[in-house]
Amino acid sequence: MKEKWKKDKKFRRNCILAGFALFILLGASVYTLFIQPNLSAETYVYKEETVARGDLIVGIMESGSLALGENSVMYDLDLELGDEEEDGEEGEDEEDEEENARKYLEIEEVYVVSGQRVSKGEALFKLEEDSVSAVERKLESALTEAQIVLSNAQAEYNISMLSAKSTYDSSVKEGSRAAADYQAALAAGRERIKGLEGEIRILELEIAMAQEKLADGELLDSYEEAQAAYTRAKNRYEETDLHNSTAYTSNLTDYRQAKSQLEALEDELQGYRDTIAENQTEIEKKQKEIEEAEASQVLDNQKAENNYHSASLSGELAKEIYDYSVDSLSDSVNQAQAELEELQAKMDAFRAFTGEDNRIYAPEDGLVTGVSCEAGDKLTDSRVMLTYAKEKEYTVSIDVSEEDVAAISVGDPVEVSFSAYPGQTWEGIITSITTTSASEHASTISYPATVLVQGDTTPLYGGMAADVTFVTDSAKDVLYVSKKAVFEEDGLSYVYKKDAEGDRVKTRVETGFSDMASVEIISGLEEGDVIYIESVMNIKSADSGKTDGEE
Repeated sequence: MKEKWKKDKKFRRNCILAGFALFILLGASVYTLFIQPNLSAETYVYKEETVARGDLIVGIMESGSLALGENSVMYDLDLELGDEEEDGEEGEDEEDEEENARKYLEIEEVYVVSGQRVSKGEALFKLEEDSVSAVERKLESALTEAQIVLSNAQAEYNISMLSAKSTYDSSVKEGSRAAADYQAALAAGRERIKGLEGEIRILELEIAMAQEKLADGELLDSYEEAQAAYTRAKNRYEETDLHNSTAYTSNLTDYRQAKSQLEALEDELQGYRDTIAENQTEIEKKQKEIEEAEASQVLDNQKAENNYHSASLSGELAKEIYDYSVDSLSDSVNQAQAELEELQAKMDAFRAFTGEDNRIYAPEDGLVTGVSCEAGDKLTDSRVMLTYAKEKEYTVSIDVSEEDVAAISVGDPVEVSFSAYPGQTWEGIITSITTTSASEHASTISYPATVLVQGDTTPLYGGMAADVTFVTDSAKDVLYVSKKAVFEEDGLSYVYKKDAEGDRVKTRVETGFSDMASVEIISGLEEGDVIYIESVMNIKSADSGKTDGEE
């Protein structure tokens, strides 16, 4: 070992370094265990706090800039009249040019400048009186002409409508007569055929009755008996001796009676036969009449139908002509009425714009942001005369992070502060939240929101930096203490409460809602109780006279 110590320099250097390190480690241990505890001591400091009642609020803050809701005073009167000729025609003399120029309003005086605050009803511009009078005369003249045109159109409408109605009514009556004639022709043909068919049925009944008689057994038996009696009487008569006057006379009388009875029966039978024959002939005749009537009915019906259709077409044409006349005449009246109403609307808009004293007034309170008209300007086309920021439309645009946007909604109240007015706050309300993120490719996603500033906005100007505080959660009218006053042991919450003698009493409490600094006390304390907030201070020894730090 000694030889290695003498010969090996590297070994000697390593041993020296190891001994030095061991010495330092030993010194640090001695300092930590014996010297340092004697140099400093922990001191507990207790600060009193009273249990209070109030609202606890948790919120988020975003920054943005103030934007002014601009509006404008417009000149948008349409003073062009349909019968006016184009301006600037060749050969137009100076007098015509001057008269033509008077159909435009001219600004005589401007009362405000950019940056000026104005109140509702405050005068902004004055219009040149001659230009106002000239335009009003032109509009009144055009109104009078439009009223005359409308009256003429209405008179023509009434007269033409009477004529068209009369023509239409005549066509309707003609059609009605044709329809009645057609129906009458149909009915007449049917009645004639029905009458013939009825007559045929009567003839057929007569034939049937005659046939029944010819087939009647009693009648036939009577006829045969009459024939036999006739034959017997005839034979007796012919065989009687003429010299036997009594027998001859008797047999002659019997013969004549038998013959008369036979002839009577034969006449009756023949009458039935004649009836059948005659009726059959008459039926054939009636059937021919029916055929002729049916053929004639077809022609008569066709003729009546043609007349009916012709009258119907005439009626439909008359209806179309009447409807067209009504529509055409109505269009003329409606067009004249529309032109009159359009001119009246122009007059109403003109009078509303010029007012009773040819002045244009501020429609509401606001801050003038621009004046684009000067004295002497002619108002020839629609233009913005003045722009202003509306007092009740000051907004702050901010970007709300993805983590916070779910905690806010449109209509939620907020607090707004401006760096230009330290210590002052304005109330606000969320009016919109855009559902599309401000940037799809940004690492942090946010959503634009708009806040309407409420209250007195007269001290504010566009572009001011603003901080908006959103209330995400809150507890109303609760007891609360500083979060520093509450400590936990074995999962339970405690505070040090000051008793009547001024001593600290460890008291168990139940906590609830908490913001960044305070915590709600649900039970264990009452309003006005005094509790202690404990803190630890490390104080160096008297030799140093300095404090290490405080928790």
